[in-house]
Amino acid sequence: MPLPGLTAWQTLNWLAVSAGERLLIAGAAGAVGGVALQLARARGVAVDALVSRDAQVAFARGHGAEVVATDPDAFRARSYDAVFDTFGAFLTDAVADGGRYASIATQAGPVPDLSARGVRTTVNQVHEDGAGLRELAGLVDDGSLRLRVHAAFGVDRIRAAHRRFLRGGLSGKIAVTF
Repeated sequence: MPLPGLTAWQTLNWLAVSAGERLLIAGAAGAVGGVALQLARARGVAVDALVSRDAQVAFARGHGAEVVATDPDAFRARSYDAVFDTFGAFLTDAVADGGRYASIATQAGPVPDLSARGVRTTVNQVHEDGAGLRELAGLVDDGSLRLRVHAAFGVDRIRAAHRRFLRGGLSGKIAVTF
């Protein structure tokens, strides 16, 4: 939870999304995107989701996304107050004039300059945040935020955990219990 949770938390805070606004999350079924989807819905934000595979559509819908698609062209131009890009999709046409666009995909390069449209942009990087982590833990404890664990293995089965991880096709994280 710490890395994807805080990344989602801090980026949503930078985006300043609030109830009644529309948010598009690119990568909404990934570790960060899945947490961001849940957090944004808990704030009353209307969320649409871009996912990479048909198998991820059910996850995004099940966690409150209204429109879910695998095709970036499925989202109307300039219709979102904010866009949260987790993988470098650069859905810059989707953000409304005067909106906000945040990416965490540092490997994809800088977000294009959208200042001519009054759009604030950032490439956000997570930072240490004990208060944010406490808030996230509270949301997990009260059931508002569901963790995605595909399977748990005891430390004595670490090789089996690694083999399962390498097979791919996971619906969450592999956890090792001590």
